[in-house]
Amino acid sequence: MMFELLLSAFVFFILLMGLMVFFVRHQSKMPYYRQTQADCVAMLEKALAGRLPEFEWHAFIGLSIRDNESLDALRERCCWIDEFGTKGTQLVKGRPCVSFSNEGRKELEKLLDEWQHKADYLV
Repeated sequence: MMFELLLSAFVFFILLMGLMVFFVRHQSKMPYYRQTQADCVAMLEKALAGRLPEFEWHAFIGLSIRDNESLDALRERCCWIDEFGTKGTQLVKGRPCVSFSNEGRKELEKLLDEWQHKADYLV
C-alpha cells in the first residue's frame, strides 16, 4: 500500500514536471525592440530624406527603450515631433512614409546633428 502511494506520487510529480517544461518551452516570448545610436541616426536620415516608413517611425516612438536613457530621451523628443511636426503620410515606392512639416524637419535636423556626433563616454 505504501509503495503504491509513493509510486503514484512519483508519477504525478514526473507528469507535473513534464507539463511545466512543455509550457515553459512553448510559451509565447515577449518581443523586444533594441535600438542603437547608429539605428537612430539612420532613421533620422531617412526621415529627412522623406523615405522613412510609417511603421518604422511608429515602432520607434511607440516602444520605450529601457536599457539606454539617452536613446529613450531621443524617442520622447521624436514623440513630440510626431505630435506637432508631422503632416501625415505620403507614398514612396508604394509604401506609406511619414511626411514632416517645416518645423518638424528643423527639429529632426537638430537631432540628427546632435546624434551623429554623440559619443557615450564612461566617467
